[in-house]
Amino acid sequence: MIKERKITIIFSVIFITVVFFIVKNASAATSTIRGKVWINDQSQYMYMSCEDDVTGDRLSDDITATHNLCGGNAANGYVCDTPPNNAFHLYSAPCSSLVHHVYLDGNGNFSGSAWNYAKGLINFYATSSPPDAYAFNANCPGTCNLGNNCSACYNATTQKIYGWARVVGDGTWLRLDSATTATRTPVALQNWNTATSTLPGHNIHPGDLIGYATTTSETLSFNCESEWNGVSTGNCGARDYRAYISELQIGHLSAPNWSYAEACSSVAQKVVFKWYAKSGWDAAGTYTQTAYQIIANTVNSTSTPAFNSGKVSGAAVQYTCPGPLCSWTPSYGGTYYWWIRLWDANDQPTPWYQYGVVDDHNGSQDELTGGDPVADSRTFKVYDHEFPNPFFTWDPTDVIVGTSTRFVSNYAPSSPVLPLPMSCYGACSYLWTTNNMGVGGDYISNPTAATTTIIFSHATSSVVTFRVTDSFNYVCSKETAITVNYGLPIWREVRAW
Repeated sequence: MIKERKITIIFSVIFITVVFFIVKNASAATSTIRGKVWINDQSQYMYMSCEDDVTGDRLSDDITATHNLCGGNAANGYVCDTPPNNAFHLYSAPCSSLVHHVYLDGNGNFSGSAWNYAKGLINFYATSSPPDAYAFNANCPGTCNLGNNCSACYNATTQKIYGWARVVGDGTWLRLDSATTATRTPVALQNWNTATSTLPGHNIHPGDLIGYATTTSETLSFNCESEWNGVSTGNCGARDYRAYISELQIGHLSAPNWSYAEACSSVAQKVVFKWYAKSGWDAAGTYTQTAYQIIANTVNSTSTPAFNSGKVSGAAVQYTCPGPLCSWTPSYGGTYYWWIRLWDANDQPTPWYQYGVVDDHNGSQDELTGGDPVADSRTFKVYDHEFPNPFFTWDPTDVIVGTSTRFVSNYAPSSPVLPLPMSCYGACSYLWTTNNMGVGGDYISNPTAATTTIIFSHATSSVVTFRVTDSFNYVCSKETAITVNYGLPIWREVRAW
């Protein structure tokens, strides 16, 4: 009985201590920050969500595990000694009593709390004015002030995080937009556009936080892959940590992604839907998209769409119509709205994202990468007709330097699907060039005519280019390498003297 009473008292003390740290979920959250941040060898990790806590609720029942309630050792009171001196263990499901999360909402404002077993809760929402009296708010996309309990924000244009977090227990302020040395980048967030990103590090995914935050006495690192500005591959082998947005989200859409060159070599009646995730890599660095669905319509409505892909399995980031998975062919000259949603590893769908509306890079609308400009930035336009497909012949076929060679052009659409059997749409213009033009070079008699003659100046390989522009300013070119030879010498017999 005495032993049972002692155990009961211990559990009561622990319960009271844990309840003290309970915080409510943010009401306006759109993204949850997961993972952990490195503080130092003594304090070790700051956990951005209770789902990731190793201490707190998640005390391992493994006798060899560290970070259990074992009283510490001689060097560090916050870690466990070696077995059997770490024999006191508790385990409960994560977030069952110690509930904390850090959020980033649609206005770019942070909220919620992180946790460290040495420091306790670290708030990302304000209950008092930070040391700079909100001077950082000038960098925020929305309003971040004491009135909405905001103490930190994210600016997608700069990719930087501005403002402060605060240790609840001792009131220490943690500054997110400063670094103590030139080799330490202030805290930033990788956006969807990794191709143009200048953030340092290795294996940095969209939605990853990187860089350093500072207090008056220490520096915190948000990603082991970006330690020391990515000069090396980081120190992930010694301490593996990373803070990141957990939800699968889209940051950018583009269409039709069909260039003049592709329309010239293939068909014009085509669209490639592309999407770029701004988050969705899990703790192991694995992309979590398992399926997607695309809708396209001639009006700004998802009802009765012109095209619906249905749920397509896979982690693809583009979808071509017509193509191996798509039997739909868009109409010539058609303008289309389009939407997409994704499914994550738990088979949960994201909201619908609309082209021309979502763009996490700098808030601007998407730009067309093919087709003609359209008035509504939420739509893309298919080419009006097939492109000219120029080719040419020449006579004589044995080209001799210094002599005239006649080039005759021919034109055909790259697809026969046209209203009339015409070789070039409307009033077309032409241009002949070679790579050896200029002073003392090849001479072209009529460079802007459908048929011309060329006198080649050098016995070498010369590239002839024939460009055709139709009445819609669709341009296609044909290049052919011509071998130019010297003429044979004239032989005659003479009497020997």
